[in-house]
Amino acid sequence: MAEHVPQLIILMGPPGSGKGTQAETLRQETGMNYLATGDVVRELMARAATGDPIGAEMKERYDRGEPQPDDLILKAVKQKLTELSLKRGLIFDAFPLSLPQAEGLEKLREDLGLPEPVAVSIEISEEEVIKRITLRKFCPKDNSAYYPQSPTYESNTCAQCGAQLVKRDDDTAEVVSKRYREYVGRIKSLVEYYSEHGQLIVINGAQSVEAVGDEIRSKLSQYAQSRR
Repeated sequence: MAEHVPQLIILMGPPGSGKGTQAETLRQETGMNYLATGDVVRELMARAATGDPIGAEMKERYDRGEPQPDDLILKAVKQKLTELSLKRGLIFDAFPLSLPQAEGLEKLREDLGLPEPVAVSIEISEEEVIKRITLRKFCPKDNSAYYPQSPTYESNTCAQCGAQLVKRDDDTAEVVSKRYREYVGRIKSLVEYYSEHGQLIVINGAQSVEAVGDEIRSKLSQYAQSRR
């Protein structure tokens, strides 16, 4: 499948949209590199003790409770990219998260010889997000999420390790609504940016997991063909 999809994919979607699930499916099907901003930041902070300068700066900010600025996120992503085989392609999750990061990605593309990106925006209503997240459960060991349609949801056990599933205290309608609106406000400029550049694909996230995946694959293939 890898040859039929763009080689730099940006996945966007609010909490509860199934973005993580779709990212993992794409990674498995294409063999592309997968980069989630949170994972990159945690990995670099873990290197702080070994003298990694970016990791040390990030850990200092984290310990002070300060957000990581755009320029530091871009440095972290660039450092991580230099460690990967870029010929495999890239799937970004939660990057870019701001217009400066999107513009910084363009500079990274020039420096590293990356292909042009396509942004895949999984769109879903606030009501559906609240419904999904207030019902979801997690495995406390591997952090995998379970929803009512999951086979082991009712038995309250993780399908991978058998651990007892739990619910997060902050998965309430009020908190979820706040997080959804924050996401919409933050992502609006990115959606406009990639739309203006003809690099946006919109996906109906209210469908089943399988249907969302099918729509993503179909539209990515169509996009790739249109760029040839």
